[in-house]
Amino acid sequence: MTTDLSIDQQIATFLAVCRTASLATVDADGSPFAANIQFAADDAWRLYWVSAEASAHSRNLLAEPQVAVAIYAHQDEPEQIHGLQMRGRAEVLDGGKVADAFKLYASKYPFVTGPPYDQAMKMQFFYRFTPSWLRWIDNRRGFGWKIEKTL
Repeated sequence: MTTDLSIDQQIATFLAVCRTASLATVDADGSPFAANIQFAADDAWRLYWVSAEASAHSRNLLAEPQVAVAIYAHQDEPEQIHGLQMRGRAEVLDGGKVADAFKLYASKYPFVTGPPYDQAMKMQFFYRFTPSWLRWIDNRRGFGWKIEKTL
């Protein structure tokens, strides 16, 4: 357990280590849709990912940018479960924001700078999720332990 770190430091470390998040969007009919995304996070806990414009979650968030994200450590024992639930806004990045996002993403996933990913990355869109609320759940501190923050 990482009790010697502040909650903010624990969250930052958690985001740096985890690689996959579940992104929840809604479609035009209001039906929920969840997709796993591979992400990188910045110091403000914003998440960045790459996706095709035609994917369902990309189309959904363009129509309704309010989304939810869940990220959990893969643990089998209930007392080891810990992770984040977040709500916020997602957007497509453009211009210089894409270059900055790519640098951050490539620092976590260096393979994207080489073949065949380097060409595929040019055909994708970069997205950013900015959280407005989060819940940090950490059963390592006790079953059901959590803290919530409005950002």
